[in-house]
Order: sequence, then structure tokens, then C-alpha cells
Amino acid sequence: MREWGFLAAAATLAAIAQINGRAARPDRGLYQVLGPSISDVTVLDEGFGNQVVRGKPFTALEERHSLQILRDGTRIENDRQDRVFRDSQGRTRVEEMNGAATIFDAATNIRAELDPSTKTARKGVPLALALRNIFPTQPSPGTTKGVTSETTVKLKSQLVNGIMAEGVRTTMIIPKGQIGNNRDIKVVTERWVSSDLQMLIKSTNSDPRFGDTTYQLTAIERREPDPSLFQIPSNYTVVNEGGRGGGRSPVPGGRSGGPGGRSGTPQQVLDDFNNVLKDKK
Repeated sequence: MREWGFLAAAATLAAIAQINGRAARPDRGLYQVLGPSISDVTVLDEGFGNQVVRGKPFTALEERHSLQILRDGTRIENDRQDRVFRDSQGRTRVEEMNGAATIFDAATNIRAELDPSTKTARKGVPLALALRNIFPTQPSPGTTKGVTSETTVKLKSQLVNGIMAEGVRTTMIIPKGQIGNNRDIKVVTERWVSSDLQMLIKSTNSDPRFGDTTYQLTAIERREPDPSLFQIPSNYTVVNEGGRGGGRSPVPGGRSGGPGGRSGTPQQVLDDFNNVLKDKK
């Protein structure tokens, strides 16, 4: 059953990726994901994540920086900046420097991705929400236990980029010989979180395997953003991803709406997967 679960999860990812019509941006992959295995992963630059926070509006600049210096002195350095917005209703907008933007409306659980080059807006169900309907969150199996030692120290609250934040420093030791290393590897992460905004304000990570990575919110303004930022512009063409139309369904035993188009709606895909999983029990 576990093997089927893994296969179903992989197929679900592929199905919803087709529905949402978007692959992960290559530049996102330049920033580090922390964790010893796929089943126990912590993302350093989490941004808005999946949380919905109402009554705490703000705008800010989201900055990411990574630096890795190779043994021969080669520097691999990457920067990324996005504008982020959250209104009192909990709606969020992440705007890239090229003008592309992603809007998430917590009231409808609908994400819209705006492409200014084609004046197109793609609407769909966010991947994480869709997966949650199929595979409810389970406690981590604790893959780090007995493999690494980890120490967490609470830091004194302080102003970070103009916002009062509480800090935590985590030091993880990968023992000698654990991954073929001839000495202990020390990985240090600091996270500064605003309990008022309910946002990660800054995080830093130093890992001799990957280099140094920083994520932070700067130029934070605690004000209500323009409501139009959370609307699809009237001159954009709206594409409802996963609308009925056809093509082979990405779900085993799933629906197909007819020739020449996409398979069923996101909800239909999820229903089909639920039915398949029930059959396998």
C-alpha cells in the first residue's frame, strides 16, 4: 500500500502540474531547500507558504541571496527580488520584477497567474491545497533521529528590518562518516519571525556543503494594498486550467472530456484519484 501511495503521489503531482499548466521556475531551484530527506524537508525561503492571515495587511520587498564558493575559487552567486502584498482579507500577491504575478484568494482557494507578455491569466487550484485533499498531512516519520544532532537556541527579540521579531538559531551536526564525511559537518540556521505579521522576516543558513543563503523581507510597509492588485485586469484573457475539453486523463481510470483539450476540472481529477485509492485499499 505504501508503494501505491508513492506512485499515486507522483501521478498526482504530474496531473495537477498539467492542470495548473506551470512547471517550477528554474531560478527558484537556485535557492536552498533544507532537510535530510524528501519526507522531512524544511524550506528556507518559505514566503507566504500556504498560510492564510487576515487583518494583517502589508507590502514588502522579498529578497533572496545565495553564495557558494567552490574549491577552485569559483563563486556561484544568485539574487532574486519580488514584491509581495497581503490585504486584510488574507489575499496575497507575489509580483516578479518582469511584471508576472501570482494572486491567491483564500476565500475561494483559487490561484491566478498573470502573464503580462501575453495578457493571460491562468486560474486553478493551488497544488498544495489539491494534494491535501488526497493525502492529509501526516506527522513526520522523524528521519533525522539518530542521524544528526540538533540544538535550538531561542534568541532575544529584536528589530529586524524595522519589525519586531523573535529569533531561533538551530545548529545541526552531521556526524563524521554519516555521509562519507571525514569530519563533523555543522549547519547553522537562524530564523526571525514576526508574531504580529505572522511572517518570516529573515532567515540565514550556513552550510559548508552548499554555501550561504539568505531570505528576508525589506521595505516593509504596514498598510492596505490597492484592491486592484488582487483582481485580474479586465484586458487579460482568463484561462481556467483543467477545464473540460478532453485529451487523455492523467489520472488512472479518470475522466476524459473529449478530443483535443485538457482533461477534467481539478476537482474531478481529485475525485478520480480518491476513487482509485479506495479501490486499492
